[in-house]
Amino acid sequence: MARRMKKVLMGLTAASLVLASMPMAAMAAEPEEGAEIEIAYNLTTEDFAVFEGLVNDFMDQTGVKVTIYNGGDDYESAMKTRMSSGDLPDMWTTHGWSLIRYSEYMMDLSDQPWVADIDAGLKDVITNDDGELFILPITQAVTAIVYNADVLEAAGVDATAIRTWDDFDAACQAVLDNTDAAPIEIVMGDAYDAYAPEDIWPTLLSNSDLADSKVEALQDGSFDWDADGRQGFEMLGNWLKAGYFNEDYVSGTKDDVCRAMANGEGAFSLYSTEMIPSVLAYNADVNLGILPVPAASEDTASYFGTGEGNFSCFGIWKDTKYPEACKAFLEYLAQPEIATTIVQIDGGIPSLTTIELDETHQSAYTANAFKAAQEAFDGDLVYDNFFDREYLPSGMWSVMGDSVQVLLADGDPDAAIDEAIGMVADNYNDLMGN
Repeated sequence: MARRMKKVLMGLTAASLVLASMPMAAMAAEPEEGAEIEIAYNLTTEDFAVFEGLVNDFMDQTGVKVTIYNGGDDYESAMKTRMSSGDLPDMWTTHGWSLIRYSEYMMDLSDQPWVADIDAGLKDVITNDDGELFILPITQAVTAIVYNADVLEAAGVDATAIRTWDDFDAACQAVLDNTDAAPIEIVMGDAYDAYAPEDIWPTLLSNSDLADSKVEALQDGSFDWDADGRQGFEMLGNWLKAGYFNEDYVSGTKDDVCRAMANGEGAFSLYSTEMIPSVLAYNADVNLGILPVPAASEDTASYFGTGEGNFSCFGIWKDTKYPEACKAFLEYLAQPEIATTIVQIDGGIPSLTTIELDETHQSAYTANAFKAAQEAFDGDLVYDNFFDREYLPSGMWSVMGDSVQVLLADGDPDAAIDEAIGMVADNYNDLMGN
């Protein structure tokens, strides 16, 4: 497996160098003479070298000097520190927070030439009420349920018939009764467990078609977690008691989940579409599908949460000394050949309509699966930003995961549910200033 993954990386790197050697298209932005810019980037895998290659090519073609700051696992905290000190890089990746966290520090880019090529659905999510847009988004991430289609077929389950959480429960039971696979693959840690409430809560609390939406209460700080947040925790607890989770859900890792999904040992995974390249790395022939998050009832629609890709959305500091050099770099990245390379190392779904993926590549696999789900559920879908980004105060992501661990780790969710709810409520109230 290591040999295969190395070959994939070598092939991608070589392809990237070919792409990067192509002449740069004429740019609307003309870099300032002697421009020197810093870019903060948060990719920590071996594919970071591919991004470095693109940056080096940009420097060769323009004469702009570029320094890359890679904060690694501390990227988010490092960026918060730099915001508070006013010492920001000229450009940075926004990892989903261009509007809610970073917009006051960033340059409005709504007049840039590549804006017309942004996917319309994502464009709405990343544009504020004043029509301002602060990033070049090369990919988008989608919160959804990834499934192994062969496992579902063996269980007699039609994924396109899963429209409500009751349908999902029935599908899990069919997997449990008819296969050796775990109905739901989940692990505590790796930020993986936070995706369970990330997927569940919108269908119960915030989707636009809910008759009793809690959006106003969530956003003004008056949300009652004990009364209205309990149902999501009860769902997770019931799945544990029903035996739907993999046996190593406490000790396992995200890699274990990806391997299980690849090998047909798991049916469903509540995560995002960004996990698919990792699953394909374990088994290139796996038959995966994407399921929108089921609705709370037959009266409401299934849900996709859409947002900026984590390693592919770039903005510019409004106080940079070299705005034209920064804009030129975005134009360089937006070129179809270069943007395609970024998509390949990010693993997300393309956000620019000019990107044409090789059908053999992992990113095309994800994009095609997403399109198939959109077609199958056409007319029965609602879209929104990621729940935590839109409806929770900044800083809640790790709390979401910790609360799931409290609920499930000891195997007695009924006894732990009040503590789990209390953890979320306390942190929510503190961050909202209650």
